[in-house]
Amino acid sequence: MMKMLITIGPASVDDMNLTKFAKKTKLFRLNGSHGTLEWHRAAISSIRRACPDAFILMDIPGIKPRTSNTTPIFIEKTQEVVFGEPALGEERLVVELTKTVPKHDEYLTKFSVNDGQFEFDYVTSDTGYIVGRSRSNFTLLEKKGINLPGSIYDETKQFEIYNQFLKNLVDMDIDGLGLSFVQTGELVSKIKIIAPGLVLVAKVENSEGLRNCVEIVRQSDAIMIDRGDLAAEIGFDNLFPAINYISDQTKAHGKPLIMATENLETMLERNVPSKSEVMSIAHSASIGVDCIMLSEETATSKTGQATVAWLENFLTSCPRVNQPKSSSTVLKKFPSIWRSLLSLEAMPIIIATKSGYALFEYFSVAPDGTLILVTQNKKLSKICDLYANKIELIQKDLGHFPAETLWGLIKDNRDWLFEKSEQIAAVYVTKYVNTARANSITIFDRSDFGLEPLLAE
Repeated sequence: MMKMLITIGPASVDDMNLTKFAKKTKLFRLNGSHGTLEWHRAAISSIRRACPDAFILMDIPGIKPRTSNTTPIFIEKTQEVVFGEPALGEERLVVELTKTVPKHDEYLTKFSVNDGQFEFDYVTSDTGYIVGRSRSNFTLLEKKGINLPGSIYDETKQFEIYNQFLKNLVDMDIDGLGLSFVQTGELVSKIKIIAPGLVLVAKVENSEGLRNCVEIVRQSDAIMIDRGDLAAEIGFDNLFPAINYISDQTKAHGKPLIMATENLETMLERNVPSKSEVMSIAHSASIGVDCIMLSEETATSKTGQATVAWLENFLTSCPRVNQPKSSSTVLKKFPSIWRSLLSLEAMPIIIATKSGYALFEYFSVAPDGTLILVTQNKKLSKICDLYANKIELIQKDLGHFPAETLWGLIKDNRDWLFEKSEQIAAVYVTKYVNTARANSITIFDRSDFGLEPLLAE
């Protein structure tokens, strides 16, 4: 069953709401683009009180420019608006931005704010600003993002932004980082060096990230599809095939997948979602999504509890379908080892690993698989929290004699390991290169541990 990743904000950070949420999920998200560092520290403490073993994802403010207005601004249809810092003497409405306008296509004809909701015809641009003519009457709320289709962001500047923000997180008890507007796998690998213990969730949400999707997936621990920014950056007509492509690559690499943006937005004002939202979540289930993320639905809305209750109930009746992606471009050094596990019908699988490559390899060939994971890797145990798959986690140091450790572990847990099976398969991975190498696949029988055969039904 898919899981729920809940964004915590001013409407949900109190102890009562958190305690109720913790009964339905252990996955929580904080948006670093909003709120002060002090607010986030207090929020993390509150989440830990309500759910000590919570997985807390912190979204790092990225390089995308946002409007700097502190109060709503009404904009009329055909009104020309300057976004950024124009030359002195500008008489048109000026809306300052938090970041500089990214490099954009010389043939740009339109751009948008608020995830593509409000569109502007392109008028002109220069260093530091862009001018657009509004296509509608609307009210521009505070801190809304601006999207220029086909834009390319300065990755050096983006790394600097991430690195600076990470320095402020050193004393925060978080488990993962949400990396916005990731355009290359190289950026993820750089963050991995400075934050090796944190789960890295890369967001593929613009044309450049889509083009480099395979390498981004390979370097990341999990992938998030931000449908809002992605649609605004590549065009709504291209959204559906892009989502399918990103999901194919993510599951082909055996990584967890999160679907974000407006999953249940209509429930901000309604007791039930729209039919389109229901079908959208069902589509997420059909492509192997592991987590459905709620943003404003729980961060700023008073209806958050009702929304989560509805989603929990729906997910129990919405089966997740996840098939191996044979068309995806994934190079495995030892695919036969992992495929052989698929022939062990109805047999519990134990995988003992240190790095986690084995986990990704297994789920790349058995995306609907269940397993028992033995590891002392704390980061790996947190990655497991993001999978919709059933994973029984045993945290144990494998030591210098892993075969003996594994035998002793099975012996100590034999009653529940063999509860419904005559045999179990154990995979121990000792050699680490660019991928996992299974050095041992062993079939253990109940009789090996002094247990009587199961009675035939």
